[in-house]
Amino acid sequence: MKIAVFGGTGSTGLRLIDKLLGRGHEVYAYARSPEKLYPMEHDRLAVVEGTLDEREKIRGTVDGMDAVISLLGPSGRVKRQTLSEGVINIVETMGETGTKRFVGITTSIVKDPNDEKDYRRNAVASALRLGFANNQREIERMATAIRTTDLDWTVVRAGFLTDKAEKPLKIGYLGKHEVGMSVSRASVAQFLADLAETNDYVRESPVVSN
Repeated sequence: MKIAVFGGTGSTGLRLIDKLLGRGHEVYAYARSPEKLYPMEHDRLAVVEGTLDEREKIRGTVDGMDAVISLLGPSGRVKRQTLSEGVINIVETMGETGTKRFVGITTSIVKDPNDEKDYRRNAVASALRLGFANNQREIERMATAIRTTDLDWTVVRAGFLTDKAEKPLKIGYLGKHEVGMSVSRASVAQFLADLAETNDYVRESPVVSN
């Protein structure tokens, strides 16, 4: 498969790219700072240097892909809507080029109609809205941009990411299933790779935890 990865220079993204290459896929990593991918080199890894506002470059990257994976998300306090605008450019150009499978990741704070009341989540969400209101708005805008498309999308909602070893995942919805508040990056990378290869959880937003 040919798989484009956005946001692949972080800890989870590097693990994902390594897994995709290990499974024999061709990986096209779109990155603002390609040097963050090195010393990772592989004959099936192509690096595309670009920013999220370069729509034509994004179009050229997603065109002809079997799947697109986005790990884009805020790593500090958000001041502008750069990430959500980038996600909009990705999903819109996918629609224009006919690329259908999209897998993205967001936080478990993002609501889903399948959720029921979960007091832990509500407490965390309230705290984040007080201290990181712009971050929360940006994350929700990204999720909405994905969910309102006709793509075969899956939005994976993850809690606190850890550097622990890969473990079996609990997958479900808040208030309905026994999903926790944290998950290892290795486990998330494995799940994202699995989703790119299948049509599991299409137009769903499951929560994952260990």
